[in-house]
Amino acid sequence: MKRREILKGLTILPLAGVAVNAIANQALTEGTKAENSTADEWLPKKELIKTPAGSCLRSGHLIFIGGIGGWYANQRAEPGDIKVQIRSVLTTMKGILEGAGSSMSNVLKIQMTVAEPNKNIPALNEAYSEFFPENPPVRSYSGSKTSQMGRDGILCQVSCIAYVD
Repeated sequence: MKRREILKGLTILPLAGVAVNAIANQALTEGTKAENSTADEWLPKKELIKTPAGSCLRSGHLIFIGGIGGWYANQRAEPGDIKVQIRSVLTTMKGILEGAGSSMSNVLKIQMTVAEPNKNIPALNEAYSEFFPENPPVRSYSGSKTSQMGRDGILCQVSCIAYVD
């Protein structure tokens, strides 16, 4: 049976396709039509991980980190430029990931909001490459005016999705 036919027969598509792949592979191996019973038994579990900055949620083998700002007055007196802020964000992200049992090499996707991107992206890229020298994760960004970043002084905010081995 072709994988596409098996997937068409499924009505439940769980997070990250974990159960779908297991069902499809089992059906391909056995040559029988896949049943939904395995998918019905698999439910994503969410575990909130407490962090000093941003929010972190783990579901299965995935970690979702959201909203790490580039500057917090309680951590550094001056906001600094975009390089200082992106290094701060990625250092914080690294600590959160390691605390959750993952690492920077396991980051799959990064979403950034960058103040004045035409001005800040070249310097941001320079500092960013220090953390991801090889095989960087998929990245996207949205631009904003500095005045729209939520608090004075913030030049970037970052979210990511990573996995745990």
